[in-house]
Amino acid sequence: MTARVSRIDTGMGVSFTVSAVIHVAVFLLLMWWGKLFPAQMAIQETYYVDVVTLPVANPQLGSPTPATGRADSASPPAPVTQAPMAIPTPQKPASKGAVKSAKSTAPQNTAESESAFAERMANLERNSEAQHEAAVLEKLQNKIKNGAQRTGMPNAVGTEAGSRYGDYIKSRLEDALKLTSSYSTKKPEVSVRLTIAADGKLSRVKIERSSGDATFELAVRRAIDLASEKFTAPPNHSVFENGFVFRPKSISSSTSR
Repeated sequence: MTARVSRIDTGMGVSFTVSAVIHVAVFLLLMWWGKLFPAQMAIQETYYVDVVTLPVANPQLGSPTPATGRADSASPPAPVTQAPMAIPTPQKPASKGAVKSAKSTAPQNTAESESAFAERMANLERNSEAQHEAAVLEKLQNKIKNGAQRTGMPNAVGTEAGSRYGDYIKSRLEDALKLTSSYSTKKPEVSVRLTIAADGKLSRVKIERSSGDATFELAVRRAIDLASEKFTAPPNHSVFENGFVFRPKSISSSTSR
């Protein structure tokens, strides 16, 4: 029989040796790196304050350290007290009702002033119209009073007989027509026959002929009514009847009866 030679496995020892060498190399590398670049750590500095040498309010007086040998130390200055600030009290906002009333009173006052102004103007207009009417009436009365001395029959008083009384009536009608004359056509004309009773009252008015101007006819009727208020009684207290032709600026007489 042949004897077998036993072989020892050396692979495991070699790997162990290599691993040890690598670890040692790494360890040495780390140490070299730490010496080359040391770690920088933040250093916290500590400050010490001497209470004895604190700053004072007035540097010229020196240190507040009490003098040696004094039993009583200087008292610290009294703190300055400030009066508390007064907190302003907030004003209450006006209520909505007050705001609405303030807004509503302004238009109301404006409306009242406008109504008062309109009423004042109306009063002035009424006074002016009244004064104008009074002046016209006074003027008419003066004309009627002084009519006997005007055109037609100078110094006539309505007691003359015949045609002179007709001229007196014509003069009264002319004075009244000057106040009432109004027409709408170029040449209006109205022929009227008047009958005057024995007591001087106008008893009848008859329009015999007219040019068709209704405005002038109305002015003639108003003139007759206005003049008849001052008619005197016919002479001898007899009925007087006569015709008159009215034009805007003149009146002519026709045959009397």
